[in-house]
Amino acid sequence: MTILKRHLTAACLILACLLNAATARSDEFHYNNMIIGERASGMGGAFTALANDASGMYYNPAGIVHAQAKSLSASVNAYYSLSKEYRGVIAGSDLKRNYSAIVPNFFGVQQPVGPVSLGFSYSVPEHAFENMDETFIDLPTTQEAQQRFGNPNLRIARYVLNLNTEDSINEFGPSVAIKVSETLSLGLTLYVHKRDYLFIQNELLRLSNGRDQWSNYYIKIREWGTRPILGLLWKPSERFSFGAALSRTFVVDSDVAYQETYHSTLDNPPVLNNQRITSTDKRMYPWQCRLGVAYRINPSWLVSGDAALYPGFSYDMVGTRVERESVVNIALGTEYSPWKDWIFRGGVFTNRSNSPDITADTKSGAEKIDMYGITGSITFRIMQSSITVGGNYGQGSGTAHITSDQIAQDVSARTWNVFIASTYLY
Repeated sequence: MTILKRHLTAACLILACLLNAATARSDEFHYNNMIIGERASGMGGAFTALANDASGMYYNPAGIVHAQAKSLSASVNAYYSLSKEYRGVIAGSDLKRNYSAIVPNFFGVQQPVGPVSLGFSYSVPEHAFENMDETFIDLPTTQEAQQRFGNPNLRIARYVLNLNTEDSINEFGPSVAIKVSETLSLGLTLYVHKRDYLFIQNELLRLSNGRDQWSNYYIKIREWGTRPILGLLWKPSERFSFGAALSRTFVVDSDVAYQETYHSTLDNPPVLNNQRITSTDKRMYPWQCRLGVAYRINPSWLVSGDAALYPGFSYDMVGTRVERESVVNIALGTEYSPWKDWIFRGGVFTNRSNSPDITADTKSGAEKIDMYGITGSITFRIMQSSITVGGNYGQGSGTAHITSDQIAQDVSARTWNVFIASTYLY
């Protein structure tokens, strides 16, 4: 998190090439890390102008009045993986970070009642879990460090980094939609927002002259809030439909706990510091405006497109200024049913970064990676139920500033996901 700052003195001369604690964060720089829902997941998330199943409560609640019948839908990311590689971070060596999770990312039930459709849904738009256990042996030190200790042969004998990160967002709540006319419908979802973040990091630095440094960082953030989603869907004909949805997460209650323990024999006398900070500062989230259009080419084939706008914003969090830039993400998808009981879906999507450009003055921990991905799925319908298997893959590259020096690093990222989903019409 950007609220973390390392209080290093002479150690900065040696650790100029090593990680700053601020690097250990969840993905704060993207809005489209997980695609929700059975149909939408296969179509890259291009679902705002359709939204006619239970996952419409997440994308555009106005669309659920066009659902074929009462339905119960659930989807699971059977495996989600994100890997990042930072080049030349630790004394010329690359650093690799891996996230993985098995997540039940959506559950929803909806039921029409005359011109009104009611529903309830649960979604997990963000879930990251990371364990890192890295050990580096015999690393070079900076010339300044060698001069400081009067040893031109000074080396870093051992550097150990252990960290654990867990970050999840859970949203759940009711939805209602109504037909204003034969072509126009409106809808509202009122989600309860819950986010839990836990970060633990241990670092050990041992020099060849016997001096060492140890640090431990612990951060826990718990927040509650609400995310209303207001949706509109206009369907002027059987072939065309247009959708729009506006939403924003408002944090109502937040608890932040940060503790740092630091011991170093790099100086004489040795240094031992411990501090604990608690705060009720609230994280800010951007407005989200989704616009979509869908066109049915024939009864068996349709295409759809989405654009999601996130305006830039800034706020203060525990004495640190957080800056985010405006982002527009695009999704294009298609659905084709060559046979009665089989449906094939495919799509492309973007997951662009909201981070400002990386400069020498950028705080440690920042990164800017624009991601691009493809999706696909196959659905088999049996009587009143369907089973879908699919996946997506994304990759991107950019720059990061994750060390305590002022040099940006090249970084690349890859993500892939396999999901299983099912819908039952009753």
